[in-house]
Amino acid sequence: MVSGLQDRMKGKSAIANQYQAQNTQFYTSAQDNITATPGAVQGTAILLMNSQNRITTAAAGSGVKLPLSQQGACVVITNDGASTTNVFPSTGDAINALGPNTAFALTVALGPTIFYCFSPGTWRTK
Repeated sequence: MVSGLQDRMKGKSAIANQYQAQNTQFYTSAQDNITATPGAVQGTAILLMNSQNRITTAAAGSGVKLPLSQQGACVVITNDGASTTNVFPSTGDAINALGPNTAFALTVALGPTIFYCFSPGTWRTK
């Protein structure tokens, strides 16, 4: 198994260390009990560094931030907080047809939302 530090030393991004094979099983990294940054803007939102993320505390106007988009990247976010959470792309990136640096409103009703990247610079959702 390759550690995240070894990946970064090889020039891979932070999201490249999310996938690990243990025996014959496939695992991804996960973070539970995330508190979205209250009153967040793109520059102050908490950066998500795992492939699976569960927000449990979210006040109105709170936010999180995706890592830099990279072809083949996939980040799942579940909002189990009390309010809609703004999901910001990295600086210069876009989500769906929203303009660069524009937040995606992740409501509680959406359930788990997949952010995936086919082309650097743009995240898509499912």
